[in-house]
Amino acid sequence: MEPITVLSDGNRSIAYDHITQMYYENMSDKQDDSTINIEKNKGEEAWSKWGASRYCIVDYQDHEQAVSAANAIRAFMPHIPLLVITDFQCLIRKRHLQHITGTGVVKMVLWQEKEPQKLVMEIQRWLHSCAYETKTALSSTLSMRR
Repeated sequence: MEPITVLSDGNRSIAYDHITQMYYENMSDKQDDSTINIEKNKGEEAWSKWGASRYCIVDYQDHEQAVSAANAIRAFMPHIPLLVITDFQCLIRKRHLQHITGTGVVKMVLWQEKEPQKLVMEIQRWLHSCAYETKTALSSTLSMRR
């Protein structure tokens, strides 16, 4: 497993420590030398640790903060896969994700407070799907060029 960075305003009170630790324990048999970085909106301290991350979860209720945090990490690591958490009350929509720079995968997941297990399953599915992507694959627009 690769390190996971969580950028969050903490308003949803999602137990990321538990979620990422559970994923780490499931994968620890395969890769013993990996670590997990969890940062919760700590300014410069969070930015300095991004270099070791392979995945990033963005959890801000305000769409401007979510896009800003995503673009900040993408400025240093344009290929990092992003998982953006949203909910029914939140103003984050697919059109906001279009403002995120970089070339990595961006996925949005719906948080439902009454069904936290769904988020755990979505995060696990996302982490597993990102693990199988190759860095040498060409995007569809590049492969169509002559």
